[in-house]
Amino acid sequence: MLVSPHQNFRVNQPAVIAEVIDNEAIVVNLDSGAYYSLRGSACTIWEMLAQQMAVPAVVQSLAQHYADSPETIQSGVESLVADLLNEQLLVPADGAPDSTHEPALSTNGERPPFATPVLEKYTDMAELLLLDPIHDVDAAGWPHPAPDRQ
Repeated sequence: MLVSPHQNFRVNQPAVIAEVIDNEAIVVNLDSGAYYSLRGSACTIWEMLAQQMAVPAVVQSLAQHYADSPETIQSGVESLVADLLNEQLLVPADGAPDSTHEPALSTNGERPPFATPVLEKYTDMAELLLLDPIHDVDAAGWPHPAPDRQ
């Protein structure tokens, strides 16, 4: 999917839930049963995108923190965004990008190299996650069971 340069995104809720713990974002797609890990720069990018920051604002913020060129950072961000959209973890947001949530990235005087962000996907627990009875309901929600899917 081609990413528009000024598009902002939002987490695909309620199908997607996420939690950040110790600079790792754990993201679960409840529709597919897959879960994902984003560490390091990928976690930072996830947090900014989840705040509905547009890609140029994300790149600008990262360029102030990392020693690599803005072009290298932009390429990594756009690649990760494409992966997140492809996995339906993010969807385009309505309205203007949010510029009020500028994350503070600590540098301690030194700017580390930019590590290419990676979206790690796991499907080993998909069957268990999809067994949740909440998936077996109709549009009225729990406790109204959905008609048999057979």
